[in-house]
This record gives sequence, C-alpha cells and structure tokens, in this order.
Amino acid sequence: MKGRDTVDFLPVFLVILSFFMAWALFHIWTRHMATELGYAITAEQTQQENLLSENKSLKLEISTLKSSRRLEEIAKSKLGMKSPSPEQVVYLWLGE
Repeated sequence: MKGRDTVDFLPVFLVILSFFMAWALFHIWTRHMATELGYAITAEQTQQENLLSENKSLKLEISTLKSSRRLEEIAKSKLGMKSPSPEQVVYLWLGE
C-alpha cells in the first residue's frame, strides 16, 4: 500500500511544483520588466533635461539675436544705414 500512496501523490506533487515554477518565472519576469522600465524612464528623463537645457540656450540666443543694439549695429555696418535726422522723423497721431 505504501507504493500506491506514492503513485497517487506524484500527480499532485507535479501540479504543485509546476504551479510554483510558473509563479517563480512570472515573478522574475515582472521584476525584470520593472527594472527595464526604470531604465527607460531614467533615459527619457535625461533626454527631457537635455532638451530643456537646449531650449533655454536657444531662447537666450534668440533674445541676443533680436536685441535692438545688435540690429542697429548690423544696419549701420552691413547695410550702410544711419540714425535719422530730426527732419526725417515723421510722427503719426491717431484721431481720437
């Protein structure tokens, strides 16, 4: 009878062992995916910081390029323009 009990217990043991193995594999897979997603998030955050830094430097460059002092210098040196004399200034008044 002892041999018969072992044979009856074997399928139950295999099912329980299979269940725990599947659980262990699932647990390892989810931990791996969480780690991979963590790396991906870190990479995206680094890229975001780099883009924000580049955006700030580009805004600074735009403000430098749009400065009236720079534009006046280009107008005088490259385009041969000069400041208008008082007779050349025309004032426009809007009717009330």
